[in-house]
Amino acid sequence: MLKNLLCAAITVLMLSCLCGCGNFFAADTAELLSPPELSGELAPIAEEITKTAGGQYTFKYPSRGDYRSAVVQKDIDNDGISEAFAFYATAEGETMTMNINVIRSYDGEWKSAAVQSIVAGGVDRLEFCDLDGDGEEEILVGWEIYGTSEMQIAVYSLGENALTQRMLQRYTHFATCDLDEDGKNEVLLVKTNSAEQQNSAAIYSFTAEGVTELSSCLLDGTAKTVSEPIVAELSTGKPAIYIDEIKGVGAVTEVLFLEKGSLVNPLFQPDAGETLATLRSVSFSISDINGDGIIEIPVQESVPSVLTSEVNEKLYLTNWCSFNGESLTNQMTTMINVNDGYYYTLPARWVGNIAILKDTENRLREIYRYNASDMTVGDKLFYIKAVDIEAWKAGEYSGEGVSEITRNDETAFICYISKTAALEGLTLEEIKSDFKLRVE
Repeated sequence: MLKNLLCAAITVLMLSCLCGCGNFFAADTAELLSPPELSGELAPIAEEITKTAGGQYTFKYPSRGDYRSAVVQKDIDNDGISEAFAFYATAEGETMTMNINVIRSYDGEWKSAAVQSIVAGGVDRLEFCDLDGDGEEEILVGWEIYGTSEMQIAVYSLGENALTQRMLQRYTHFATCDLDEDGKNEVLLVKTNSAEQQNSAAIYSFTAEGVTELSSCLLDGTAKTVSEPIVAELSTGKPAIYIDEIKGVGAVTEVLFLEKGSLVNPLFQPDAGETLATLRSVSFSISDINGDGIIEIPVQESVPSVLTSEVNEKLYLTNWCSFNGESLTNQMTTMINVNDGYYYTLPARWVGNIAILKDTENRLREIYRYNASDMTVGDKLFYIKAVDIEAWKAGEYSGEGVSEITRNDETAFICYISKTAALEGLTLEEIKSDFKLRVE
């Protein structure tokens, strides 16, 4: 009777998901089941979960990553039939146990093939990746041991009727990557310890015989928040890991790669115990800002300010730099307005030759000619101003040399081009080309 009630409850939950209350079951994009198949094909999986759990249980959903469902389908052994991976919690007294249940189809009948359990509070993330080169993907599960303050990654290999745990390590973030370019992916673990200012990264390789730590390196010990590692390439094409971090005085980026078998972090300054070369405002993150396929790192530099009796705000320009493993090379320089949500790419001829007036209250940026040799401010070249769209339509800001760059539902972004700048060749078309609304 209890079994029938549980099955009925699961069926109700699945039907409610079909009505738009969240994805109860989901696969990766290539294997997503269509709604008409949901109750028919997945009901036997739900019944097998109930049978295996043997009592009360609660489905758990990964909180990060590409897989966010309590039951995920993935063909990890490339036999053309997906396995189902279910996550749920069971409790015994005050102890919560997390379970991963692998359910396979045997001649069309779903049966639980293996279960692994761990004392934990939730699932951080789930990934699949062939780590040992045997043609079958390993299952990488991040378990939340004490919330997000302590997490452990478990790597499992699936045999015929067993899940073999290959690794169990503490982590803050993990990523799979092929840094040594041997055709097999490794696992990179980032571990942070803010209390002791000991942050580090290590890379592990897998073979049929076991797991080996290839190398490790220190990260900025003053970083309080570390973002998800991004697997990308240096400007030379060499595979690398980019990591954005927030520290007390701003944000930095560290770049890791393998050099002669060692994991290196060349932007890190060992004597200082931190990274300073990429220091900037916390508002800016790494991005392929110019669309060349290479990640650029934002690095700020001060620009001369135009001082008035009412306005005296310091402004920084942002240089977007590629990294070749040794040096940062500026690819473009931008004036970023975080409050109004845009950035303007400065023409190369102006870099080092301008001063800027920043007037946040009036949503204004004015650019002037600047003579670095005697540190004097010259003629106004142009300005960019964000104004209320209705006021702009009503003609409140119209005037000679004032034009619209672009608009959104609430704001018109307008500019004024001085005669000096126009004579030097600055056009509205050039400003429009170099002006971009920021998409968060």
